[in-house]
Amino acid sequence: MITRYIYRKNLANMEYILKVILVIVAITYSLQLVNSQSDLLVFGGLAFIGAALFYLFGEIKNLLKQIKSKL
Repeated sequence: MITRYIYRKNLANMEYILKVILVIVAITYSLQLVNSQSDLLVFGGLAFIGAALFYLFGEIKNLLKQIKSKL
């Protein structure tokens, strides 16, 4: 029973790490769009970067809440 708790706790932490990696990959791809010749692709890339950063900061906020609740 204790091992299940530890496993779920590690899985929750891994979920946040995977989300951060996903945002980094999305921003990397969006930088290619920003570097393109078309204005529409540039603005699309910038919008995607903004959305990814907004999502990232929301996830960091949730992670900090989870850490504070354990302290």
